[in-house]
Amino acid sequence: MQSREAPLPMMLDSLFVAAVLEGFEGTLDEVVGRVENPSLNAQLDALRGQVAALRICIEEPLGRTEADRTASGT
Repeated sequence: MQSREAPLPMMLDSLFVAAVLEGFEGTLDEVVGRVENPSLNAQLDALRGQVAALRICIEEPLGRTEADRTASGT
């Protein structure tokens, strides 16, 4: 009899997630301004801003950690 518990989800590295978000940003950069519907264009631009803000929130603590490591010589 197999366990009915769901397997634990694989955890993703923060740098990987930030890189994926950066890819989304690039894609949205290419799309914004090319959409005929001004309302949709504005929503896509807002989404691009939200993705950028989320990416920065992920990267900032990682940058501080890296800076701390570099400063301590490790």
